[in-house]
Amino acid sequence: MKKRFYSAEFKQNAIELSYQRSNIKELATELGVDVQRIYKWRKDDIKVKSPNTKNTKEATISVSEHKKIQKELKEKELELELLKKAIHIFSKKGGSIINL
Repeated sequence: MKKRFYSAEFKQNAIELSYQRSNIKELATELGVDVQRIYKWRKDDIKVKSPNTKNTKEATISVSEHKKIQKELKEKELELELLKKAIHIFSKKGGSIINL
């Protein structure tokens, strides 16, 4: 049996998809990869990204997951800022709704 070689890009995409999907076995079937290989890639990815950290919850978050959380946080901060501005506008108008 010939040993398959997977590019770094393919592995990274598989890792990111594995965090987005709930069923990794299904993903592995779609990609034509063994399920355990995806788990190994995820484990190796964590070791590469955080080699000096202890085995804590922070160490188990991948870079792609971290970026996703940061994006969600920025969206929530923007929503909060918009709400603050709306409150400020309505408080100037005495709380009445303005028809545009």
